Amino acid sequence: MDPFRDLLFSKAFQVVPGSRYNQVSQDLRETRGILFYEVVLREDTPWEHLRDQIYPVLARYLRYKSISPELPKGVVVSLFFHDRFYLLQASEFLLAYREKEGLDPDAFHARVLEWLAKPDEEGENREGPEGGDGFRRDLPTHRK
Repeated sequence: MDPFRDLLFSKAFQVVPGSRYNQVSQDLRETRGILFYEVVLREDTPWEHLRDQIYPVLARYLRYKSISPELPKGVVVSLFFHDRFYLLQASEFLLAYREKEGLDPDAFHARVLEWLAKPDEEGENREGPEGGDGFRRDLPTHRK
């Protein structure tokens, strides 16, 4: 197994069989108000995919939710691998990035600023298709 997977999995606070994920995640949402961010790891998913695609999108998603992309609280990353979910505090998921990339807090801060400066890509815009009011102008209006 790739060392980055071992690093990520070692930071999990809970490992959940896939068949129980909905129940466990719902319990955490209801009892602790946790926000989940789900990531699928395939056998052939390289570190570079997480580094270049998953982490930047996560940072922009957190910003959209008014959560610090560097110190997210109340957010859990669910890593689905094979038939299990590895639940990590988002802060631990980001710490794994720092460790893997060898970044100190200042260098990581600079990286997060780079991620946040990039425009939304491929439907990533969390504000709606027209960028703000959430109104879908591409759909017909239907009035009674």
